[in-house]
Formats: sequence, C-alpha cells, structure tokens
Amino acid sequence: MEAFEKIDTDVTLVMAGAASYCDEYSRELRTHASDKIRMLDWVAGETLDELLTNAMVFVLPSDMEGLSLALLDAMGAGLCVLTSDVPENREVVEGAGFMFQRGSSADLAERLHFLIVNPAVREAAGRTAKKRIEEQYQWQNVAEDIEQAYFNIMGWKLPELAIRKPNASAVSVGDGMARRVG
Repeated sequence: MEAFEKIDTDVTLVMAGAASYCDEYSRELRTHASDKIRMLDWVAGETLDELLTNAMVFVLPSDMEGLSLALLDAMGAGLCVLTSDVPENREVVEGAGFMFQRGSSADLAERLHFLIVNPAVREAAGRTAKKRIEEQYQWQNVAEDIEQAYFNIMGWKLPELAIRKPNASAVSVGDGMARRVG
C-alpha cells in the first residue's frame, strides 16, 4: 500500500484476501481504504474470475511464501505478475514475470509504475506467465510425476494402467483459470 501511494496514477488498487483473525496490522491496512484503494475480503468463484480477467497486474508482496495458489491462478489467467523476490516466488516467476526486492516499497513502487505505464510489457509478460503455467503447473502432470517418484523410491514399476495421457476432462490451469479440486 505504501508503494502504491507513492505512484501518481489513476489506477485503482484492489486488495483481496483476509486473515483468519483480525490483528492490528489488518486493522491498519483497512484505514487506507478509499476510492483509489479498495479492500475486499476473501474472494472466490465469479468474483475471483472477475478480478483476474480485469486486473492490470497481480502483485504478491509477501516476505515469506510457499507455492502461492493465488500466484498460479493469476499467471494461469494470463496476468502480468509482480512478486517479492523470495525464493518460492522466484522459482515460479523468474523469466515469466517481474520481481522486486523483498521489503522495499521504493523498489516495488518503481516496478509497479513501470508496469502501469507499459501495457505492451504487461501483455507480453501475461502471455509468458500463462505459458509457464500450461507447461509446468498442470496438476494432472504434477500428480503423475509425484506418483512416478514414489514408485521409483520404492523400487517398483509403475503399472501400465497408471501411465496415462491427459484427457479433455483433466483439470487444467491453461484454460485461463487454475482450478483447485477438493
């Protein structure tokens, strides 16, 4: 929020998500809500689809992260992504999006401003991000690779029936939205 407030732009910042508890930090963030900064709670379904299809840039400024499903959703939707340079984000985004120095609102503001004023760069990055998800983060392929790894560790041969090709009914991230099952 601090980085966004440094930028002279007519773009609106939408912050989506909520903690399972309300702490001082969450309350402080909400004090910044205005016409230029919209605060949403947890979003899913049509609301999430609407955000992902209309957003200019997806920003993930976390100090510590695992493999972010929100980041995968944004990339799968073809959005340009800008994340902190923590190792978990770097692994997913490097070469398919943009990063800023973790904890540096100045670096975040500079990179965000660059992306806001360069639509062609955003569009190219969004296409690259979507391709990354299509090639490396298809859940059917990931599950098959994990299954194969377990069989290899155990010294077993994977049964022929388990060796399968993805089909049209397989869960897909590349159709524009990552879908979580279960």
